Amino acid sequence: MSNVDQPQAEDTAGALAGRLTALLDALGGRTALAVIPFAPTGAPPGEILLRADDALPAASLAKLPIAVELMRRADLGQFDLAERLDTSAEPRVGGGGVLDFMDPGTQLTLADLCLLMLAVSDNTAANFLLDLVGMGEVNETMGLLGFTQTHLARRFMDWEARAARRENLTSAGDCARLLALVRGGALPGANRIRALLAAQQVADDIRAWLPASAALAHKTGELPDVFADAGILSGPGGACVFCVLTAEQPHLPTARETVGRIVRMLWNECCAAGNAAAR
Repeated sequence: MSNVDQPQAEDTAGALAGRLTALLDALGGRTALAVIPFAPTGAPPGEILLRADDALPAASLAKLPIAVELMRRADLGQFDLAERLDTSAEPRVGGGGVLDFMDPGTQLTLADLCLLMLAVSDNTAANFLLDLVGMGEVNETMGLLGFTQTHLARRFMDWEARAARRENLTSAGDCARLLALVRGGALPGANRIRALLAAQQVADDIRAWLPASAALAHKTGELPDVFADAGILSGPGGACVFCVLTAEQPHLPTARETVGRIVRMLWNECCAAGNAAAR
């Protein structure tokens, strides 16, 4: 970026940050956001960090570190993604996905289970993979990558653990930086993870805020008082990675709508042809 472009980028980032802050602050509760923009030419807006180091409930965003650990271990030859495994002994926990409704004797590949975990947020598949790779190993890998606010402490749909304040946590900054590594192909299996996120099947309301031409690879997370979304958003004018976290929310539909508005705003400012001119 040239020195001439720098003030323009800072002004753009400052104005966008103000609008994003206003949207999140209107929700109340706890909120956090991180945006890392990329532009093919010209001056992209700078990073936007709003309480980005605060550790908040990850909900199903905790499935991203599990996928990263699975791909890392597959790259080391410890797992074969094409291997078919018996999941019949895994407790069916509900709360989303399709594995609970399939014949328990159906053997799926590790790649299939990762697809279910990310694309349809299957909790039973996620628990199976978490047990396979190990919670401690996931946390160790996140720590080695520098993601110090990301820590898994329970299985999915374990309400007793959550009541005891054993929670899966992440920060907006950790999640956005993790996705920046995925986008840049800097992690083993990064392209596969991005493709699985692009196959997302359970967040049509977020996708509806974007034009059909937008490329969105993302993961949502939801608990009774939590909504989060993190992803890679790309268009003809550039790209960005983002993470929006909300917690202690009294009305989840409002939180989901706010996240949708934020994603559209990021499209307008970072990804659309002409960026802000394309509103």
